[in-house]
Amino acid sequence: MHLNEFCKGIQLGEEASRIIFDFRLEEEEYAKLKQHFQTDRHSFFRYVTGAAGYRQMLLYLFARFAVDAYEEYRIRGIEDQIYFDTFKDIRIWSEVCYRDYGEYGIEEYNWLQEHVRLQLFRLGRLQFQPVAFDGENLKAGEYSVEKHQLVLNIHIPEGEPLTPQEVSHSFLLARKFFRGIPAVYICRSWLLYPGLNKVLKAESNILRFQQLFRIYEVDEESREAEQRIFNRLETSPDKYGEETSLRRAAKALLSNSGTLGSGCGVHIPCLTTTGDWPDAATI
Repeated sequence: MHLNEFCKGIQLGEEASRIIFDFRLEEEEYAKLKQHFQTDRHSFFRYVTGAAGYRQMLLYLFARFAVDAYEEYRIRGIEDQIYFDTFKDIRIWSEVCYRDYGEYGIEEYNWLQEHVRLQLFRLGRLQFQPVAFDGENLKAGEYSVEKHQLVLNIHIPEGEPLTPQEVSHSFLLARKFFRGIPAVYICRSWLLYPGLNKVLKAESNILRFQQLFRIYEVDEESREAEQRIFNRLETSPDKYGEETSLRRAAKALLSNSGTLGSGCGVHIPCLTTTGDWPDAATI
């Protein structure tokens, strides 16, 4: 796998690709930085972000790390489609960096470390990450999710519509990919905030996705929904734009002392989402 093939595979734009191709770093220095990343990631990020132009440097380094990870994908027999789909997050976050800072690079470096460590994979529309369940035990009849049990954490990347068909396809791919891990899915996201029914239509793909989960925890203080809907956080709702129907509805709700938080839910395909799990207040 070469850098140019990688950039083409993740559909990275010409300007962002040029940053990678033109970046000058001696191989010896690259090897030291990679070793630093592998042995102490927190120290590595402190070191890199202390340098001028660190966003461009991180774009280059994550592209190199991803190229290096290709061999491990091959050893594990993981197909190229999954490889490129997973690392398209580099393109997504480089574009977010341009939107927020006016330059192509990487600011979400803590997030992207999971990809290059092969701790997270994109399968269709959704991303999946094996993790130890950190909540309290959830029980429903013969089914239970115990603390520290291995589950699949779900993340929803920006991009295509979150249609029921695409979501179902992702769950099917995950069942095949993560053989040996129980089909228990955990998701913590603003998409699972129950109050979204005040700003979205009933047929919304987001609400349909939300209905797959039994929500067992709600964070009313989270501002993730505001960040995702408006692409920034403001001190007053009056400062938010009204370019879309969702933004208009969300701004109106916030302006009238409403809240948009986040939720955490569990989805087990063999259970329905109504009646099988206790209410959040009783867990």
